[in-house]
Amino acid sequence: MSNRNDCKDRREAIAALVLGELESSAADEIKRHIDICPSCRSLYQALTAEEQTIRSTFEAIEDRSRVIEDELVARIDRDSHESSSGPTILRRIWGGSKTNWRIGQLAAAAAIAIIVLGGVTFWPPPNQKGSEWWLGPPAAWGQEITAELKKVAALTYRQRAIRVRDYGPDTIGGLWDKSYAAKNKYRREVRDEADKIIQIQWTVPEGEGFMKYQVWPEHRCYTQKPEKYPPGYDNVMSWLHRWVRLLHKANRVLGTQSLQGRECVGFEISPGTYEGFLVGEPTYVWLDVKTKLPVQVERRGIPVDYDPGMTLTLIHDQFDYYAQVPADMFTVRIPEGFVNADPEELAAKKGRMVYADVPAELRDKIVAALRQVKTAVYQEHSEITVEGDLTVYPADKIYLSPDGWRRDDYLWRDQLHKTEWYAIEKEDRPETNADFKEDNFKLIHTTVNFSDETYSVATYTKDEGPRHPIDRILFRAGYVNQADRMLEDAKIEGIECFGVQISAKKFGNNPDSDKHRLWFSAETKLPVRIEFEWWQDNQTKKSVRVLDNFDWNPELPDDTFTPKIPEGFTLVSTAVR
Repeated sequence: MSNRNDCKDRREAIAALVLGELESSAADEIKRHIDICPSCRSLYQALTAEEQTIRSTFEAIEDRSRVIEDELVARIDRDSHESSSGPTILRRIWGGSKTNWRIGQLAAAAAIAIIVLGGVTFWPPPNQKGSEWWLGPPAAWGQEITAELKKVAALTYRQRAIRVRDYGPDTIGGLWDKSYAAKNKYRREVRDEADKIIQIQWTVPEGEGFMKYQVWPEHRCYTQKPEKYPPGYDNVMSWLHRWVRLLHKANRVLGTQSLQGRECVGFEISPGTYEGFLVGEPTYVWLDVKTKLPVQVERRGIPVDYDPGMTLTLIHDQFDYYAQVPADMFTVRIPEGFVNADPEELAAKKGRMVYADVPAELRDKIVAALRQVKTAVYQEHSEITVEGDLTVYPADKIYLSPDGWRRDDYLWRDQLHKTEWYAIEKEDRPETNADFKEDNFKLIHTTVNFSDETYSVATYTKDEGPRHPIDRILFRAGYVNQADRMLEDAKIEGIECFGVQISAKKFGNNPDSDKHRLWFSAETKLPVRIEFEWWQDNQTKKSVRVLDNFDWNPELPDDTFTPKIPEGFTLVSTAVR
């Protein structure tokens, strides 16, 4: 984890990076820090977005630059006693002379003043004029929207999660929510892809306060917890009011597009703009052009603790502001025979989960080290023990990069059986996932079989293909802080290592006997050896998959990941899956 004081010292460097003023080595260093520090990453994203927005705005309003200059200078004078870094950054940008102020420097300075100093906001874009209400001062139409929201007596809406992977396809999560909100009452249903209810939650008045109930049908249990405040404090109504109040701080207007059959106008809001959401990417709020009410809210870049190679995009949509919600929808119903306990508590009582005392920062250090990996080479082999007899199979060799990987499969130590290449083609998402489709990803799998002189090509377009090796390693590393136990320190391949053991049941419906053991370099925090152990045939056959001989960030030949089809080999199949 990054130290907050260290991060404050990096603000000027981040600002210089946005302006393109850093030397390449310094730029690379601050970029590496941004990759592992959510706070600095949010600041960098906010500065970049604001610089681009204000630069484009000021290109059309050079005649107003003197007025804005004076306003910024006045702001700096007022804030100089509060921030020592902000004025220094701005004066360095200006070069000590106002005559050097150009559109680019003005835009960047304004961006830094807004985000770093919390200064002025420019609204509406002065180069846009017309009848569009959203280009007028938000104080007027914001109050209008707020007044309309206050009239809403009951509301229904949907929440979906998009799983965004660093090395794989973006997919719609298996669970989604349907929520019902009324004054002082709230109900939320969590459903799976088959529309089966996984959890029901109510927050309702009870006694002098409120009570929050949660029911898990599959586990036949429920919980209840007193709440001090009415559900309006944490349900979507107050949440929508909050976004409307923040629209005047929007980085930019996204323009209009059709969502759910309505013409909508979008606004982008940086995470650094609003308290409580300093991690992640911008939030997009879409308003109905006719009613001005929110139609969709999209929050990007939400970290996932259990899977460091993935973030979530949460989409709230299908709002019905004038829903006729039956009164019994808010009647709490606890099925007969359900016990008052959380599912995790039940699992703990059965002795299914054991947790070691792992240092809190250890997982973050491991994940940060893995995120900086650009290339790697390692070996993978199987060891099978049947009634005491051990068989060790030949090792495959794996080469990987962010854009793909290659596996060399050996029958014997020096006899190459086949080579498989996996090439990732992933397009950047548009500004909004409004109409999300799983179509921005391709994994092209080419296999050359040297035993029968054939080759094949398969293209995966969804979350059904092989998972990137570094993504799989990151997933295991994400559970380090949930390890069953710490292993004894060991010297492996001449490297001083620490290790953990993790039960596979902690990330799925796996048998108690399935275990992962991971050893990491005490110095670099990168993996040195990984084992996955499982038992078969009534506990008489033990299988162990071993990853070892890691070489992290080696220089690889340019053609390492380019498929090579030997002359005369026969194409046996092509497929799209």
